[in-house]
Amino acid sequence: MLYIMGRKFAEQGHDVTIFSAQPGYNNAYDGPRLPVRETTDGMTIIRIPLLKEDKKKPIPRAINVVVFGLWLFFHAVFRFKPYDLMTVSTFPPTIMATVARAICFFRRTEYIYHCMDLYPEIAQASGLLKRSLPLRIAAWVDKRNCQKAKAVVVLSDDMLASLRNRGLAGDNVHVINNFIIDTVDESASVPAAFEVPTEKFRVLFAGNIGRFQSLETIVDAAKLLSTNDEIEFWFIGAGVSVDALKKRSDSATGQSIHFHPYLPIEAVMKVINRCNLGVVSLAPKVILSAYPSKTMTYLEAGCKLLCLVEGDTSLATLVNQHNLGSVCTQPATADEVASAISKEFDSWKRYGYDRDAIQNVGRAHFGQEAILDCWLRLLGGKSPGTPDAVKPASFSASTSELRKTQTTEFVHSAD
Repeated sequence: MLYIMGRKFAEQGHDVTIFSAQPGYNNAYDGPRLPVRETTDGMTIIRIPLLKEDKKKPIPRAINVVVFGLWLFFHAVFRFKPYDLMTVSTFPPTIMATVARAICFFRRTEYIYHCMDLYPEIAQASGLLKRSLPLRIAAWVDKRNCQKAKAVVVLSDDMLASLRNRGLAGDNVHVINNFIIDTVDESASVPAAFEVPTEKFRVLFAGNIGRFQSLETIVDAAKLLSTNDEIEFWFIGAGVSVDALKKRSDSATGQSIHFHPYLPIEAVMKVINRCNLGVVSLAPKVILSAYPSKTMTYLEAGCKLLCLVEGDTSLATLVNQHNLGSVCTQPATADEVASAISKEFDSWKRYGYDRDAIQNVGRAHFGQEAILDCWLRLLGGKSPGTPDAVKPASFSASTSELRKTQTTEFVHSAD
């Protein structure tokens, strides 16, 4: 996403620098070391060295956060010509926007805060952290980060409401969702089970198998449906909850419930295209602080959705209005989820469904060109506009992208 945004900005005459690190998300990259500095597609890319990361080893990740933040600070502060505008994201939480704010204190520059999720709200909703003095301090710091940003960009009206609940005036925030990045590549290599179509109804969760997804409920629902040998469940990805879910699956593992480790996105897209129902499952209230990007991925591959989210949210409204699948209102039970899956299975058996129609709805709401045009208007100091995927808030916008463990940040300079 970051690269696509930078390339588009460069095409429009902006001077763009991406400050990044060597690829390393999930240790999936096994290619040669990339140049420390290069110019490509009209952009300058700077890559700094960081330690290899493992989600189960927090110390290397913490060191990388410190190193990346300090390196960015000194790069931007001691650059001969200051950047006019920087974009930073919410990973790692609160820290990158704080670094950007510090840079702005020393140099005449501004920053856009691209809130992919909201901390500490998401950590509290997931049960990862409880209210404490450090958490209150982090919340206060992030509120200041939002107030000092030239603009703040959130992904949904629900996230906008969460920012308002912080007591923000909201005159610098816009709702601009993420856009579709990947398409189905039939030449991609996938697990043997997905090389050929099947007569079975496949329910898929693809992504980080972590604490925020309420996947225990999906596994319990799968066990309830294990007597229907026409339905199978796939969990593809890595994360801290994989072992616990395998144990919970018990004897169904390898029968009706299957697990597969992380796959590159081109393989995942082909897998999704061979599945019938994509799971978008979040722990209660997490949807108020995030918008799952797998929504766009599933829709682009023509896959219907099974959403475990609150019923009055933007995502639930999208699914219900366009008949894109089923919504189980959180906190959902295994019985409710099993019933929703059975309903989708019966519908598929009787009528099938039109993958092209599903894809078209996704592109109407999350198409690249419309959303990138909103970003360009925002960079130009104008209102981003109101296509389906973008709704004006009484806030302004802020973006900055730090791509998870790849620790990639986009820095924009407009002359």
